[in-house]
Amino acid sequence: MDFTLSFIAGFISFAFFIELLNKSIKSKRPSIIFWMVAIGMYSFATLALAVGLYSGWTPFSFAVFYFFGGITNVPAFGLGSAYLAFNKDRVHIASGIYILFVLSALYSMIVAPEINLGNIEGIPEGRELYEISGPRLWAILGNSIGSLALVGIAIASIVKYRKVNQDLATTNVLIATGAFAPAFSGVLLALGDGTSKALSLLVGILLIYLGYKISQRIDYKE
Repeated sequence: MDFTLSFIAGFISFAFFIELLNKSIKSKRPSIIFWMVAIGMYSFATLALAVGLYSGWTPFSFAVFYFFGGITNVPAFGLGSAYLAFNKDRVHIASGIYILFVLSALYSMIVAPEINLGNIEGIPEGRELYEISGPRLWAILGNSIGSLALVGIAIASIVKYRKVNQDLATTNVLIATGAFAPAFSGVLLALGDGTSKALSLLVGILLIYLGYKISQRIDYKE
């Protein structure tokens, strides 16, 4: 069941990525471009989870899962939502910082000591495999800053747009909730480690897709 759910979530997210890729080529809107990047990362992480659950974890499959799902994903969602809610010239600065962040995190993954997955049961965790000064540091930074940004943007959208643009407020709230969904997989641990994570990823991508669809009703002025 865990493999099936993770594969379905990966398939949906990859199809969503292709849709956003086509949309970003046509519209060139920064919000769509960053959501496309975020969903691409989401799909790679989810498919890596499916592979790991099905055939066993390898250093490569876990690296893909951890880098795209545990380090770089959440901030990308935050930037997409920021472009939707705020002046894009100000968000460009954050985008540049994010690119440097991704490159630095990638370098830390490349130079990190080889991980040993031999004694790991279930889904490996970064704290079991990486030093705090390596990829774990970038995961903490990415998730902390990205989470704060998503929450802040969602709250700002509600306060600023709830009366004048409910679609925008709803979009950012749904995307924030969807991006956070995998973090709450522990609530479902009674279903098993793999199943709970896969189910949370599936719920997350459905919420994000719903938010994206609502965003298409917004009259953009970018």
